[in-house]
Amino acid sequence: MKYLITAVLLSSITCVPALGEKRNADFQKGQILKFERLSGQPNPNGYAGSDSPPDPGVYRYNVLVQVGDTIYAAQLESSDPMDGEFSSGSEVQIRASKRILYLKRASGAIVEASIVGKKKADAKLAESVRC
Repeated sequence: MKYLITAVLLSSITCVPALGEKRNADFQKGQILKFERLSGQPNPNGYAGSDSPPDPGVYRYNVLVQVGDTIYAAQLESSDPMDGEFSSGSEVQIRASKRILYLKRASGAIVEASIVGKKKADAKLAESVRC
């Protein structure tokens, strides 16, 4: 029994780093096609963005990125301004799930954006992004 527990512990120790590498391998190189800062903020009371003052501590962005032959439209909220870090035409490491787009910042931190749309890229556009 003592050897079984030791074997399980040793195997789990060797498997944990492999899982971490798999998570990093999920990121792919993508290109930001459009990155725009939104001026108005939604209000939890239901008022339109233009009816209430914007929240000074939250920055909202519309993001359009291409990974391979897929273009994602997403909305990003952050407590940090990202205007200088992400810009149209720049490359970024991206991982996509069903509803969330994960963008890796230069610092290595990961930012989550809500996917609001997804479509196949035109063949010409997809080829120009790969080069």
